[in-house]
Amino acid sequence: MNILHPPFVHFVVALPVIALFSQLTFFITKDKAYSKAAFRIVGFAMLASFLAIISGLDDAQKIIENKSILQEGISSLNNHKIFGFVVVATLVATAIVKWYAISKDSSFYENVSLVLIIGLLIVSLYQGRSGGELVYQYSAGVDNDVITQRADEIKKE
Repeated sequence: MNILHPPFVHFVVALPVIALFSQLTFFITKDKAYSKAAFRIVGFAMLASFLAIISGLDDAQKIIENKSILQEGISSLNNHKIFGFVVVATLVATAIVKWYAISKDSSFYENVSLVLIIGLLIVSLYQGRSGGELVYQYSAGVDNDVITQRADEIKKE
């Protein structure tokens, strides 16, 4: 398994939360610095999402090759892969609209940005839940040899 995927996905979920707070602070204070911060945070989330996609595709291939997933979890794994691209597309759309809102000083597009950031947060949380289900419900990527070895060690104690 690729050890990069799990850390990157946490950023893809956490950064939109921070972007939402920054965008809401912009609406309260009307200070453009918060709007620009939200844009930068979305940009960092986009970078993290690209890294999560790349490492996740590698993980998915290894999981299927090594059969380290319950058979009924394969369709969930495929859905998780596809939905990862939905998250990236939402991030790209949010970044473009946010950039446009800042460059044109448009309150309409700032409102649209808020809606997109909320949507981004929803799809990111859904994707995170889906990834958790893959691990905890379908044992995706869990090294059964390590689990068996540890169980044997516990029995000996």
